[in-house]
Amino acid sequence: MFNTQLIKQNSLRLYHLMKGMYRYTFNELEKISSLTSTELCLALLELQRQGRLVFRKTDAGIYYERA
Repeated sequence: MFNTQLIKQNSLRLYHLMKGMYRYTFNELEKISSLTSTELCLALLELQRQGRLVFRKTDAGIYYERA
């Protein structure tokens, strides 16, 4: 199954990495975090579950922002 401890560690690390800019695309988050796409998805979902992340959709695409 899933390693929940690793997901929480990845989400915390990702949250701290997101201090640099206001909003990020998925590709930008992949580059700065060095997580696989699956690890990144799970980390983003964990941050959203914790209320620490907001997803926004614009004409240009989906962006992720710290809440």
